[in-house]
Amino acid sequence: MVIGISLLLLAPFAVFLLPNFIANSIYFKSGSWFIFVSFGVYTVYAVGFALLIAAAFVLYIMYMSKKSLIISVGLTILACASFYIASLNYTMLSDDGITYRPLLSFHPHSYSWGEVEEAVYRSVPAKDGNSEFDFKFDDDVMLTLTMNRLFMKFLPPIENRLSYEGVEVEKILVPLKE
Repeated sequence: MVIGISLLLLAPFAVFLLPNFIANSIYFKSGSWFIFVSFGVYTVYAVGFALLIAAAFVLYIMYMSKKSLIISVGLTILACASFYIASLNYTMLSDDGITYRPLLSFHPHSYSWGEVEEAVYRSVPAKDGNSEFDFKFDDDVMLTLTMNRLFMKFLPPIENRLSYEGVEVEKILVPLKE
């Protein structure tokens, strides 16, 4: 019961902090600027913590019977699987280019800055949502990165690198919705 309540109280903080920390711990290498994770990763981590909390409460509610142990072990294995799946997702900006692995994918995609064909930055007012940065690569693959405060500090280095490669960033200002 104490473990379940502790997890319940710590889960919101862990879900907020763990995804970026784990992604940076696993994938950061020399020349990397930063590792980003998508919003869906936070949801998968939340599901993992919910499964762990459920496993702890099942043991308590069912009085540690054999059936409750089996259910708890199963829920813990599912939680570990969700944490593993979530840890695979990342987007890395580096000196060499952009490397990313979409959620629920086991294959990373890597592109050099020279392979960027088009770059579009859509600036959306904060009240109306998040700004986005779209990359179109030579093989017609599109990558959309959602901008946040953390990503905003990487906007000038991205623009400089793309300018060096001869790609002009198209900037679109989306008007404020009434």
